[in-house]
Amino acid sequence: MSTSLGETNVFCGDPARQIRDQHFSSGGGHIIAVNNLATALAAMDEIVEQGEGASLVEVWDGDSDVFHPERDQVAHYYRFQELKLGRRYRRGDSPRSGPTGDPIAVDWSAVFPMRTNPRSSEHAAGSPIRLAQEEFNRSYCLLLQTLEQAFNGAPQILGSAIGTMYTLKAQAQKLMQIPTEDGLATAGPTFEYVPPDRCAVKPKSVG
Repeated sequence: MSTSLGETNVFCGDPARQIRDQHFSSGGGHIIAVNNLATALAAMDEIVEQGEGASLVEVWDGDSDVFHPERDQVAHYYRFQELKLGRRYRRGDSPRSGPTGDPIAVDWSAVFPMRTNPRSSEHAAGSPIRLAQEEFNRSYCLLLQTLEQAFNGAPQILGSAIGTMYTLKAQAQKLMQIPTEDGLATAGPTFEYVPPDRCAVKPKSVG
């Protein structure tokens, strides 16, 4: 498309909406502002290298394992494969071969028996589970609203979105430990939409 239409026609967005390292520099890797074909390809390579993408020929993301520096780190996609297949990748393995390393012991009894596709309407208004789910949903929608603003002209508030993400994690973990009323499962986050005017804290305005 870039070749047929020209880079200036394809990459014609407002540069002010690009996120850069100065807006959020925590964590590994680099944030690449996309303004032409070269930077678009570089950004895609960065995604794969950091492990959020999946290479077709390599299972490693180019970094050392955080908890085991003596071995290479497996890209996120292939970490899920390790858990699914119950075995670790080792040097020489590929996406085609699958993992052939040490077996992974998973204590499935330690997994919370969360209800499938939970909904807040399954619990009485004002009940502890319902209140916790509604609190989670407010945080979830606040996160979405903040991200929308960050990528639409207010990149300086990206850090606030990251903070909300960690709040969301803690709320989800709490919900997955609360037994349901029938005692057969645990509750869980419902990811239901909450309008901006009903969120506990509103994102900062743009401009």
